[in-house]
Amino acid sequence: MVGKACEGDWEYRTDRAPVPVKITVKKFIGDDWMIACMVPKGNMMHCMVREAEGTLKQIKYNTTDKELPVEIMEVEGLMADFFEGGITDIKREGESLRITSGEKEMVFTLDKIMSM
Repeated sequence: MVGKACEGDWEYRTDRAPVPVKITVKKFIGDDWMIACMVPKGNMMHCMVREAEGTLKQIKYNTTDKELPVEIMEVEGLMADFFEGGITDIKREGESLRITSGEKEMVFTLDKIMSM
């Protein structure tokens, strides 16, 4: 379950894009958490989730709407579909962060450049 150790900057590397996907997880007031995601040169996506009775419920999702470079279209579409599925769990596993959205899971690694 999401906790203080999940806060920070994370990345997802794939051969589908020339640059890594970047996400930031931040605890807000009370039981709310913000997850922001961006593929460099792409749109900013962010969602708010709320902890309730041991589970997460996505309460808000927004994305900007700018034209994308061809080389990041596929990975940005993948990330948008993932976030639109509704985040239900976030777990830290060492230097990895496992996020569940709907029936899908993605594993992000600690962004050591941003964390310095």
